[in-house]
Amino acid sequence: MSQRRRLLFTFLAFLSICLYLFVFSDSDNHDSSIKFFGGFLSKNTKSSVDEIYGLISLVTRESEQSQRVLTTESVDLTQPVDMNVYAAKRGMKWDKELQRLNEEYPVVVFSKTYCPYSRKAKQLLQAYQLSPPPKIIEVDLREDAAQLKTVLTRLTRRSTFPNILLRGKTIGGSDDLHALHNANALRDMFLEAGVDVHMDDM
Repeated sequence: MSQRRRLLFTFLAFLSICLYLFVFSDSDNHDSSIKFFGGFLSKNTKSSVDEIYGLISLVTRESEQSQRVLTTESVDLTQPVDMNVYAAKRGMKWDKELQRLNEEYPVVVFSKTYCPYSRKAKQLLQAYQLSPPPKIIEVDLREDAAQLKTVLTRLTRRSTFPNILLRGKTIGGSDDLHALHNANALRDMFLEAGVDVHMDDM
C-alpha cells in the first residue's frame, strides 16, 4: 500500500470515529459539539436546561459531598458553569431532572437563619400551606455559602437574601413576596406553577 493510500485510509478512519462520536455519543444532549484542541479530540457539551436547575439539583441533594462541589478552585463560578459540575452522576438526563425538580421542589427559598427578612418570607410562605412545601436552603449553614451567593447573583441578578425561586425563576425577596401577597397575586402565581395552596382566606 502506497504512503498516500495509507494516509487517506487513516484520515477516513479518523473522520469516521469523529462522526460516530458526534452523532451517537451522549444522545440525550442535542447541543453536543466536537472541538479539536492541541491535536486531541474533546467533547464540549451544553445542556438546554437552564443552569439554575443545576444549582437547585445540587442544593436539594442531602449530602456533604454536594456542599463541596462549588468550593473547588477549578471551577470559575463567575462564568457559566458546565452542567456536569452539578450532576449527581455521569450522563445525568437533565430534561428528566428538570421535570423532577419542578414537581418536588417548585418553590425554593435561599435563606439565612439569622436574617429577619428571610424569617418574614418563610412565615408568609408557611401561611399559604403550599403543597409541595417550599424547600428551604439555609445558606449560612453551608460550607459553600460564599460560592452559592456568587452563583445566585450571576443567575438571578439578586445578591441578597432571601431569594425565592418559583420553578427556576426568582420572584424576589421578602418585600417582593409581601407585595405580591398584598396585591392578591401570589396565590394565582403558585396555582399557575402547579403548587397547591391550602390556606384559609387571609
